[in-house]
Amino acid sequence: MTTETHLTDLIGTIIDTARQQNISQGELAARGGIRQETLSRAKRNPAISLKTFQALAQAAGLRIQLVADNPVAEKVAEGTLFPS
Repeated sequence: MTTETHLTDLIGTIIDTARQQNISQGELAARGGIRQETLSRAKRNPAISLKTFQALAQAAGLRIQLVADNPVAEKVAEGTLFPS
C-alpha cells in the first residue's frame, strides 16, 4: 500500500465516523474549514494539509496520535504480549 492509499483510508475513516454521528460531508467540510468539493477530492487524492486533516478529525470527534513504531510496545499496550 502506498502512503496515499493510507491517507485515503484515514479520510474515509473520518467521514464514516462523522456519518455515524449524523454529520454530513458538507457539515464536516465546513467544520474542517474547507469546501465540500475539497473533501470529495480528498477521498480520491488526499492532498490536504495536516492542519486541515486534524480539523476534520477533530470535527468527527477523533484525534491524530503518533505512536512509536515498536511492535513490543504495541503488544504491551494492547495486552497481547503474553496471551493467556
